[in-house]
Amino acid sequence: MVVRYIIAKIAIKINMLMLLVGYNKTMNDHDHHSHESHDLAKPKWTDWLPLMVVIGFIITNTVTVASLTEFTLYNILTYSMGFFFLYFAMFKMINLPGFADGYHEYDIIAMRYKGWGYAYPFIELALGVLYLATINNTWLHIFTIILTAVNCTGILIKLAKKEKFYCACLGTVLKVPLTKVSLVEYAAMGVMAVAMIFM
Repeated sequence: MVVRYIIAKIAIKINMLMLLVGYNKTMNDHDHHSHESHDLAKPKWTDWLPLMVVIGFIITNTVTVASLTEFTLYNILTYSMGFFFLYFAMFKMINLPGFADGYHEYDIIAMRYKGWGYAYPFIELALGVLYLATINNTWLHIFTIILTAVNCTGILIKLAKKEKFYCACLGTVLKVPLTKVSLVEYAAMGVMAVAMIFM
């Protein structure tokens, strides 16, 4: 019990630190964008700081919850996916119309049906809740595979055309360039879903 308490306290402090780093980065970007446009052709490492903070949240919370329950490969995968979808849905919902506009630029379904952009964050939210509830259902994993495949297809098309866009994965609050990193994010979720089918 003492070890679990210490782990939980450390996780809370790490989350607070990462939140502070992400907030400062967002405020700096807001001031910068208000005076000059951002050059998407030459993304800097600092452009990835918001995403790194969110990934840090996901890893920290996954390790913490898995440690407090049962530290198994299945739990690590399901908690990682749960927190991934939960955090990404949260940022999208902060400015839902803004996300829908950005998502419309590259998602193959949202290009044709803009309403998909409004529904998508709620789908991610539902997936996050289901995975955090450790529901091991084959159809859930199949749906996740299809969803991530659609995301990857849209990103691949834009990357192949060498078009420069902001990734809508974190909504409009935290802006990151649409690059191969965005592709890896969703591809990783798809791979995890495939692995969980056989577990």
